[in-house]
Amino acid sequence: MRFICFSGSFHSKSKSIAILECIKDMFAEHEFEILPLASLPFFSNELNEERPASVQFFMSRVEDADGIICCTPEYNHSVPAVLKNAIDWASRPAFNSPLKGKPVSIITQAMSPVGGARAQEHLKLIFDSTLARNHICHEMMITDVNNIFDEHMHIVDAKVNERLQRHVSSFVEFVAG
Repeated sequence: MRFICFSGSFHSKSKSIAILECIKDMFAEHEFEILPLASLPFFSNELNEERPASVQFFMSRVEDADGIICCTPEYNHSVPAVLKNAIDWASRPAFNSPLKGKPVSIITQAMSPVGGARAQEHLKLIFDSTLARNHICHEMMITDVNNIFDEHMHIVDAKVNERLQRHVSSFVEFVAG
């Protein structure tokens, strides 16, 4: 199966990207592509009429994917702008976009003890409005995220690895139907 991944952060030491890279390693039998969301311009109906090349590339990847995995931090009790912008692009045309019926899994991470719970809830609502199929499961929120990695950004916390394995396995089953 082919999955695309959205990261809510894109800096050089992004924990969300590191988590997605670990998922790629865990599930090498499937294809995972982390899309460069920062290359997308801010959504505008005017730009939507003649989509820039970066948007066309992004939209084709969304359309061709079997499922989407989002991994994000929580910014100001919500979803980072880069992630919301990508969803805004992918949700066009409204009610008939590449997101319609697309399976989506959400992973949040934070230093806080709630692990990005508010961003998780907001993402469910946002994806629900696009007619995507939210993966109904035990929520995957990673707390104390600064302490789960080694110096190479590999997850060394056995409990987090076990939960990620279970979460993504469940999502793969959900996508397979």
